[in-house]
Amino acid sequence: MVNIRNFTPRLYQETIMASCAKGNCLVILPTGLGKTKTAILAAVQRLNSYPSSKILFLTVTKPLAEQIHNEIKECVDIDEDKIALFTGSVAPSKREEMWKNSIVTVSTPQCIENDIINNRIELENISLIVVDEAHNAVKDYSYTWVAKQYHKKSRFPRIIGLTASPGSDLERIQEVCKNLYIEEIEI
Repeated sequence: MVNIRNFTPRLYQETIMASCAKGNCLVILPTGLGKTKTAILAAVQRLNSYPSSKILFLTVTKPLAEQIHNEIKECVDIDEDKIALFTGSVAPSKREEMWKNSIVTVSTPQCIENDIINNRIELENISLIVVDEAHNAVKDYSYTWVAKQYHKKSRFPRIIGLTASPGSDLERIQEVCKNLYIEEIEI
C-alpha cells in the first residue's frame, strides 16, 4: 500500500481527485493551489489500484521536472530510488536502466518520446500519465504524440492534464482535450 505523507489534502483537492479516479481529467487551478499535489493523490490511488504499475509525470522544462521530482519524493511513501528524474542530461542508456527500477518517473516529454521510439520504455504498465502545463498539448508537441501512443498501448490508461491557463480560445481548449483524451474538466 502506497501512502501520501507530509501534506493533508484540502477538500477541493479530494473532490478533484475523485473526478480523476473516474476518467481522464483536465485540472485547471491557479498557480499555488496544489495541482501537483492533487495529481500526487491520483498517482497514489492508481498505484494502490494497480500495484505493479508505473506512474509518469511529464513537464515542459528541466527545472519544473526537478521541482515535481522533489515534491513526489517529499509526499509519496516510496523509496527515493524508485522515483526517477529524466531530462536530456541523462544518457538514454541510463534512462533505460532507471526506467526498469522506477515506480514513478518525472520527465520532459521529449525524453519519453525518444525512449518510446527507441524501445527503451514500455507504456503497457503505466497506470497514469500526468501532463503538467497541459495547454501545450497542441499541434505536434511531444505531449500529443506520447498521449496517442499511451492511449493505444496502456492496459489501464489514465491521463490527467494540469494547467493554470488553458487559454481563452475555445478551439485550443478543445484541441488540448482531444489530444489528451480528456473526459472531464475540473475548474
